[in-house]
Amino acid sequence: MLLALGLTGCASQVPREAPQQTQRIDSVDQRMLETGFGAAPGAAAVQSYQMQPQQVFRMPQPLQAPTPQLPADSPRRSLSPTTVCVRVVLSAQGAVERSALLDDRPDCSAGAQPEMADLLQAVQDAVAQWRFVPAAICTYADPAQRPAQDGRCDDAQSVQEVPVTLAYAFTFEVRQGKASVQSGRVSGVR
Repeated sequence: MLLALGLTGCASQVPREAPQQTQRIDSVDQRMLETGFGAAPGAAAVQSYQMQPQQVFRMPQPLQAPTPQLPADSPRRSLSPTTVCVRVVLSAQGAVERSALLDDRPDCSAGAQPEMADLLQAVQDAVAQWRFVPAAICTYADPAQRPAQDGRCDDAQSVQEVPVTLAYAFTFEVRQGKASVQSGRVSGVR
């Protein structure tokens, strides 16, 4: 479903050849943002996990991920496509610890505008309910024992669950009073 990662305040690693995933659920498409885009000056850098040859990184897998919805009483009758981006910090147990506005790239700047506060609130309310199978570093006795499919921890010697930061973009649009939200992955966010 939706994936990207970064260790909360410590590390991140972009998976090899991560597929660009966009998912449409009811009125919401979600884009996961890749790490790597230049951080804003003074922003805390997110560093990479350094995998050893015998290690595999397992991305967090969503268990519960309700989509953002505008309130039924929203006065918006029209809205051109408007993107709001957030960083979602997951604990080592896969729970959302917090989310924060991500506005350090041009296509994510709308979330910082006061007139878009209801969109940011809708995103943060939905994201607060998300739950994941935790991200993990899976270690094998020998690199040859690593599973053929990345992200799997089958028969690992050890599985260390780790906190990560996910970055998501949500694009809201209202046409003739009907709201829709698209979301998913955008390249190069840190």
